[in-house]
Amino acid sequence: MSQTMPTSKRSAGITGISVRVIGVRHQRKVTTEGEPRPTELCILEDGQAQRVLLETEDDELAFVKTACQTTDTYAMVLGGSGDALAVAFARHGATVMRIPSFLLKQERGNADKDDDAELLAKLAVARPELFYVVSLRDQAIIRVAALWQLCEKAMQARIACGNRLQQRLVGRLLMDEGEWPEGKFKDLVKAVKANDGVYQALDADEHRYLREMTKELERLDVYTQLFQPLEGIGPKIAARIIAAVQDIRRFPTVNACKAYCGLHVGPEGQFVRRRHGQVANYSPVGRQAFYLLTDQFNRRPKSIWGAKLLENKRRLREKHPTVEEVEKNGRKVKRYSDGHILKMAMWRTVTQFAVWLYFEWWKLEGGWKAPVAEEVAGQAAA
Repeated sequence: MSQTMPTSKRSAGITGISVRVIGVRHQRKVTTEGEPRPTELCILEDGQAQRVLLETEDDELAFVKTACQTTDTYAMVLGGSGDALAVAFARHGATVMRIPSFLLKQERGNADKDDDAELLAKLAVARPELFYVVSLRDQAIIRVAALWQLCEKAMQARIACGNRLQQRLVGRLLMDEGEWPEGKFKDLVKAVKANDGVYQALDADEHRYLREMTKELERLDVYTQLFQPLEGIGPKIAARIIAAVQDIRRFPTVNACKAYCGLHVGPEGQFVRRRHGQVANYSPVGRQAFYLLTDQFNRRPKSIWGAKLLENKRRLREKHPTVEEVEKNGRKVKRYSDGHILKMAMWRTVTQFAVWLYFEWWKLEGGWKAPVAEEVAGQAAA
């Protein structure tokens, strides 16, 4: 929901009363090349600006515990790696204001990105209408994303442990000189997993995170009103999409949201694909989430979106009634086979779902801010 800084704090920041306004440029602490990237703070107080660097996660935690005050106002970018820090500041009673990155980019102009911490602090004082104040609902969305990540890591650890147990069993059976145990191999693997303490602990860990995530989701209107009523969308897929999008207010247009989730069309007129050796210009988590969603639509033809998928298949087959052979990269490939039509229909359906989700999610936020309201409302009407 569109909110601004409370009047008392905004007035305090402008009139010079001893209230700190702190711009926060959060960064991952180390790049893939090993280059340090500390979180930068710019503290505005009594007309003076102080720059503080938080080089490690321990430094961030120490600042929250010892330096964060309830009279502070923190200005940050909406979404991204700073979510957890924003929640920590809010839980300590401070006011946390977040600005969509596209608005920050507009305000920055040709200035240096390294000065964003100071720019954020000054914008929070001069133009608070550009920001959203972090609410309890926003904190719940951030917690869902964090719990999904923990659940995903726990699942990956459990699967890796199960694969090791299976490989070890194969080696033991092949090299054992004694008699082979009775029963099918999959039953033997199941028995080994049931008796392995590490595997059972990882399995319990995954289910614990899943329960916590589901409980948090059921308190969230984005899930209960948009995802839960739809057949085929369970907590895991819903949380994956929420974790990818993070906050719909980050995206000024539906096309920007689609591009971020990997649902846009490339220069060749085809959906983009991640290629070896190239950095993806979209969120792999979002792309995978929507791909898993299309599979659920395909498995449930009687559901609302399953029916839309069938309708898209029918229209595509009418448009392309016969299989064609074309030359591509020096070899002949078939187009508009049944499999190709299905794939095209799945991507078209999930793109339609993403457009529907974008506008419905925006409605739950209570509307659009002035800088983007006209454009977004125009798209909704269209």
